[in-house]
Amino acid sequence: MAIDPKAFKAPFIDKNECWREADNFRAQYWPSGVIPVDVLAIAEFDLDLEIRTIPRLKEDADIDALLLGDWKTLIVDQQQYQDDRYLNRLRFSIAHELGHYVLHKAVYEQIPRGSPEEWIFFMRHIPDKEYSFIEYHANEFAGRLLVPVEDLNWAFEEVLLETEKNGLPRNRLTDAFLEYLYAPLADRFAVSPGVIEQRLLREKLWPLTT
Repeated sequence: MAIDPKAFKAPFIDKNECWREADNFRAQYWPSGVIPVDVLAIAEFDLDLEIRTIPRLKEDADIDALLLGDWKTLIVDQQQYQDDRYLNRLRFSIAHELGHYVLHKAVYEQIPRGSPEEWIFFMRHIPDKEYSFIEYHANEFAGRLLVPVEDLNWAFEEVLLETEKNGLPRNRLTDAFLEYLYAPLADRFAVSPGVIEQRLLREKLWPLTT
């Protein structure tokens, strides 16, 4: 039975569990470990999700991607899907929806998600605190899925070594240099610089310890 949006309660999932689930998911569906992780291929070919584009989804509903309640249909914004400039954003949005797929399937089965309109209505009426929890879960899953911590560790070390080779010791690096450090990492993992910044902070790789 569908629940009242105002009665919706997000499950309690801490960040470490989100990360473990992301690592397990990647190990199962992307065993090659090749970077970047091709979440579009995983969604379409491994999970057999139909990727359906909708014009103006982002513009009209402020949604990049949406996994419908049939757990078989992944809706994405048509402009982002067709424009390579949005590819990294789209990859994160799909990874985010995969986070809901893995972490929230049980609770989402209570939500009317037969159409985008039903889902949007429901989500706009659940308590803000509960919405922020489920989005936090999915974001942590997506970030860890796309940026595996082991790969981030050695890739960041490579960047630091290159920086030192160019005359700037790591013990002199401050937040003012951070954008120069995470830009090459964003290219490597095919995510936005903001995702790299968050992963460095969340994985406690930044600030640097002496």
